Amino acid sequence: MSGGGPSPGLRERKKRATRDALADAALRMAAERGLENVTAEAVAASVGVSVRTFFNYFPRLEDAIIRPDPESAERVRQAVLDAPEEATALDAVREAIGQELAHIEEDHERWELQCAVLRNTPALLPRLLAARGADERALITAVAERLEQNADSDLRPRLLVHVAIAAARSAVEHWTSTGRTGTFQGVYQEAFSSLAAGLNR
Repeated sequence: MSGGGPSPGLRERKKRATRDALADAALRMAAERGLENVTAEAVAASVGVSVRTFFNYFPRLEDAIIRPDPESAERVRQAVLDAPEEATALDAVREAIGQELAHIEEDHERWELQCAVLRNTPALLPRLLAARGADERALITAVAERLEQNADSDLRPRLLVHVAIAAARSAVEHWTSTGRTGTFQGVYQEAFSSLAAGLNR
């Protein structure tokens, strides 16, 4: 009889379940009490784990709210580079970030809680976008490569990325502040359409 412990697959599922439970508890508490009134100790206690376990999964309390995806920035970078040749750089960035934000309408309950936290703690929004692939440096480098320009010395890649992230942020803020009327993707596409005429000339 095998004396080994749980299979790697089972161990990974247990780790993922613990991570999700901590993130869900942190988000729920922050929505109910305000982020400033939530501690890692309280979140860990509500899930029945130690504070050390909490910090094994999330370096900061804010990370439990945002749930950063370490692979997101690379997916966005690659999507920009892989976009059709005929697509403008702005279109490539729009589609790449838009794919990473698609979860907003797929997970209503979690997003509603995140909206409540973002309304009270708007400083979290830039970090949320960065966690969804809107990593400025990675995007600037990808756009520069697509445009065959230099990420450090040419202005256009940096300007395009900065305004694209601003458009994404505006779309999230607007959709949240208007009570999520309509679809997020509709607001998101409208924000980028407002930029397109000037940036795509």
